[in-house]
Amino acid sequence: MLGGFAILSGESCITEQVGKASKVWKLIQYLIANRYKSVSQDELINVFCDGELVANPGSALRTMVSRARAALVKAGLPRAEELILAKSGGYAWNNARKCVVDAEQFEYLCKKAGTGVGDDERLELLLQAADLYKGDFLPNSAGDMWVIPLARWYRSMYINCAHDALELLTRTGRSVEAEELCAKALRTDPFDEQLLEYRLRSLLAQGKNTEAVDEYKRMETMFYDVLCVQFSENLCALYNQIQKPVIREGASLEAVIDDFLKDADYAGAYYCDITAFKTICQIEARSMSRSGRTTFIARFDAKHEPRAKNGGVMKQLAIAIPRSLRKGDMFTRATPNQYMLMLNNLTYEDCKSLIDRIMYSLETKYLPKIIGVSIKPLKPIF
Repeated sequence: MLGGFAILSGESCITEQVGKASKVWKLIQYLIANRYKSVSQDELINVFCDGELVANPGSALRTMVSRARAALVKAGLPRAEELILAKSGGYAWNNARKCVVDAEQFEYLCKKAGTGVGDDERLELLLQAADLYKGDFLPNSAGDMWVIPLARWYRSMYINCAHDALELLTRTGRSVEAEELCAKALRTDPFDEQLLEYRLRSLLAQGKNTEAVDEYKRMETMFYDVLCVQFSENLCALYNQIQKPVIREGASLEAVIDDFLKDADYAGAYYCDITAFKTICQIEARSMSRSGRTTFIARFDAKHEPRAKNGGVMKQLAIAIPRSLRKGDMFTRATPNQYMLMLNNLTYEDCKSLIDRIMYSLETKYLPKIIGVSIKPLKPIF
């Protein structure tokens, strides 16, 4: 029932059709999900006939049960006609037939892992539970009112299970397994910052710094574009740790310089996070007092983010800005709705022309109403 619905018995396998589940399959699913009780006819009519104009709901339910039994028989399951029982004004799944349900096993393992067992056994239980979770509970019936709370319950249980397992995997140095579990869990909840932090730490532990930086930037953009929020201070601090170069004792200066430059992207203007942008601004302000050159800071401020086919203003700016800047220029996404640029050795008129060129390249209409632009000189520090 996790990640899709299927019944397996020996060589026989029966699965619902891809897409929205039919009422027959939903009835079978409901009886299995409630297999430790007899479900009354009224309850089933409430679930499967509510809101529909049915002249005789009792007869419609009996027809549905008959079709469900026929579907099980047609699938070739042994003694399939015995799987759905009629019981005292209702129906029940036949528990006399041995049946293992993945959702029940998953919940059992999660609860057993929290019963005071040792760390080794606890981790094993958590990993078994995580392996059982193939996806959301009955995804083809996700819109049904009875499925929604259960799907949320199992998803929450899985994320907590992943957190606990990752904490133990990280503590014991099993970074490869941690990376694999993070990748799977993030497919279930891509906006869980704790999962992302574990993923970055697992990559860092394996020396995959470049991959960790790429993953951070990808997720940061997704948080900006979808949630319009910034990462927590913990993730920003971890990012700075990932970027920190490792200097080997005894390495030549030439080797150190080569190491500094080996992962640099020279394709266009330099993109950095807001923390690095601030640091470089301070360095530039210090050097300006001696060099005499002029530096301007420009800002694009999207007043709102329209959800259009072209991807919205911020996505367009992300493409247009690096195309228009020089390699020596720098830019950052300061907030979910702001880009900031550092422009060196240009006059104010040159800066304005560059900004106009970026604005002209955007596809969005009514730009003055959507994007505010400001340009200010960076003040030298004497």
